[in-house]
Amino acid sequence: MALAERIKQTPPPMHGTPCSVGVLLDQLEGAEHDALLAMLGTPEKRGWSQAQIYDALTAEGYTVGRQTINKHRAGQCRCAKDAS
Repeated sequence: MALAERIKQTPPPMHGTPCSVGVLLDQLEGAEHDALLAMLGTPEKRGWSQAQIYDALTAEGYTVGRQTINKHRAGQCRCAKDAS
């Protein structure tokens, strides 16, 4: 199938569990939740780098994927796909 034909098809929605960052955000409460959101940043306010977030979370005993941090931040993870 050519790309010109594939573009006419709508990709199936992704379903499943949230990404590891989304799961962690669901588990954290209060100041810890707010701290992770601040680390991730917003389009208006830059957050920490992927490596800094990964290192901080790992040091606290949390398990997240390195690439998942940026995917979640960019809205390209399963969390964003499930919300659409």
